[in-house]
Amino acid sequence: MTTLDLTKLPEYLKSQRWFAGKAWPIKHVTVVDHANVSAGPCSMSLAVVEVMYELGQPERYLLPVKPSVDGVRDALEDDDCLRALFDLIRDGAQLPSASGRIVGEWIGGPEGLLGLPSPLAVRRLMVEQSNTSIVLGEKVIVKIIRKLEAGVNPEHEVGRFLATRTSFRATPALLGALRLEGAAGATLALAHRFIPNAVDGWKYTLDRLRVERPLGDTFLDEMADLGARLGDLHRAFGSAPPDDAAFVPEPLLQEDLQRWSASIVGELGVTLAEAGRLHTDLEGRRERLIDYAKRLAQVSPSGQKIRIHGDMHLGQVLRANDQWLIFDFEGEPARSFTARREKYSPLRDVAGMLRSFDYAEATVALEGGAPRGRVGPSRDAFLEGYRKATLGAAFLPADAASFDAMLRAFELEKLLYEVRYEMQNRPDWVRIPVEALLRMEESP
Repeated sequence: MTTLDLTKLPEYLKSQRWFAGKAWPIKHVTVVDHANVSAGPCSMSLAVVEVMYELGQPERYLLPVKPSVDGVRDALEDDDCLRALFDLIRDGAQLPSASGRIVGEWIGGPEGLLGLPSPLAVRRLMVEQSNTSIVLGEKVIVKIIRKLEAGVNPEHEVGRFLATRTSFRATPALLGALRLEGAAGATLALAHRFIPNAVDGWKYTLDRLRVERPLGDTFLDEMADLGARLGDLHRAFGSAPPDDAAFVPEPLLQEDLQRWSASIVGELGVTLAEAGRLHTDLEGRRERLIDYAKRLAQVSPSGQKIRIHGDMHLGQVLRANDQWLIFDFEGEPARSFTARREKYSPLRDVAGMLRSFDYAEATVALEGGAPRGRVGPSRDAFLEGYRKATLGAAFLPADAASFDAMLRAFELEKLLYEVRYEMQNRPDWVRIPVEALLRMEESP
């Protein structure tokens, strides 16, 4: 291994914007695996380090580093080293590590390399905190994953499945990956097709809501198209063959509905205990909200559990060339990889997007705009597009009443999460999900 001054690692980590443990005293840092990369003018170490804190669970991070007079420096400041990492992916290369091996995987085929200039121009993106992303030749975007988790990375797994086993193309295609095999195994980097001039769906929707009064047919048609794209994604997940255990659909059982219902009831109790002190009007809705959650357990089981996006909202879609693209299949960051890979009702994704429309309208109102009743038409258009794209799909409930009861329960689940999140992070915003909870009405 290239000589590194390990005593400097705690100080180095705390200076990095992607390091999540800045608030906790570090007990010590150890290197659990490493590999040396030497390609042309680049010479660096890919080190996986484990950070032990005085309190709390240890965390693992990927450090592409070089020695320096200050101990270590980030090798990704060097364009040649960034190109070297991409070459490992593109070439399907393998390198020995101290306890395993680094393996490059290229699934993009020869066509994935078309149009790549040489040498590759490097452009760093400064918007991410938890990872490092770079654009190469304006054709490929590579995400270097800083905080590592053992197990199968959902974004890698889903991207490979969609690219190699389905016809779904409404996503920036996964081209390849870099992973570490061995005792410290993890996905280290992912390469996707870069979509130039794309606008994220959250910004796109806010911009439209700021100027459209009332909503025009064009926007509502776009929302219907968005629903159809999510429906197409779910059809792709639902098409998995029996030999693909990670993706093959499974029957939706009564015990699944009961388990999900009990979980929502539990979350409701915790959330109202926290929020009810500040928003006493919620207490009067407790029994009715519990009823919504309990109805989920009373639904006659039909449909299937499939893999889902898992963190669906307007910020997880792109608008480019008058089309919607769905991306970021990492799932909810606070959940373990195992939990993120769990098969679920696809209506959970639908509920997440519906809640996003409410947030968009409320955000415009917080900026000083007057709410104009645009959430309902947006929701209706989105749901119409989704229902048309999934008509007859085996993974959906068999009847409209079950569809509505399940969707309402998953919206409630999302609302409870939003209340807790806003109380902890943005107290001024907590009124958005609280008011939505108060608006929930009895089903016919």
